[in-house]
Formats: sequence, C-alpha cells, structure tokens
Amino acid sequence: MKKDFSITRKTWNGINIEIRFDRYFIQFDDGNWQARVEIESLNRSALPDCKCGYKEIIANANEVDCFDSVEEFALEWLNNHSRQTHFKAQKPLPNHPALF
Repeated sequence: MKKDFSITRKTWNGINIEIRFDRYFIQFDDGNWQARVEIESLNRSALPDCKCGYKEIIANANEVDCFDSVEEFALEWLNNHSRQTHFKAQKPLPNHPALF
C-alpha cells in the first residue's frame, strides 16, 4: 500500500517532472476511493496528451496499488501515451525569446 499523499521529482525523457499523489481524492457512495495522480513538467515542456506540461489522472486507488510505486504508475502512463504518433517532445521555451 502506498502513502496517502506524496510528492516526488523524476526525470522522464529528459524532462524534469513532479509527481503528486492523493489517495483519498474522491469517495463514491459505494465506498470506493478515486486517487489523483498529478504529473507536472517543471520546465513547462509538453507531456503526452497535454501541451501545457500538466496532467491530472483520476484512477481507482486499487489500480495505482497494482504498481510498485506511484512513480512507476506515472512513468508507465507517460510511456504508454508517448507512443502515440502525434506526440513529439518539445524543447522548453526560452526565457527571453527574440522579438525580431
């Protein structure tokens, strides 16, 4: 069983990411809990399925428990979605782009 809440930083495909996990995000009437896994690119690089560098995944807490860690769940999600043909890793935007 994972911690109820965690924040970790990892590097995925050269992109520094922060992974936040909240086990008890939503509870349904039947007693099942939905967990929230947030993946954020620290340098605002695009992630699969999101150009803004932030992805929120709502999943059954038991699905996350099937993995050894929350980080493994998040990295597996990123790897699966990055295989889509339309995803291309982008370079981070420069701090001071040239205007002319």
